[in-house]
Amino acid sequence: MSIANAAAKADPASWESQAACLHCDPDLFFPIAPSGPALRQIGKAKAICARCPVRRECLQFALTTHQVHGVWGGTSEEERRLMQSRGPYSMPAHVGGGPEAGSGAPAGDSG
Repeated sequence: MSIANAAAKADPASWESQAACLHCDPDLFFPIAPSGPALRQIGKAKAICARCPVRRECLQFALTTHQVHGVWGGTSEEERRLMQSRGPYSMPAHVGGGPEAGSGAPAGDSG
């Protein structure tokens, strides 16, 4: 992804350099709509996130920096909006929840 690629080049030891989406097409993670055919696209992006070793960091980055577009850390725009409205302990189980959910390095790419 563009953010992860730039960050990985700047710091090869960063979490972004470990992202499963690092060499994927960024458009996959930024569907045009949250419904219809875009749901398949969101599903494909989430499948990549599901195998990502830095999924938590990515999601934390998205929440901290208020990323409103795209799939980040295995979550859709709507899922992150819901998480933000429910507070810090609402992280879905598939990305890790509970009090420790907010810890970790900031994440930066969609993935």
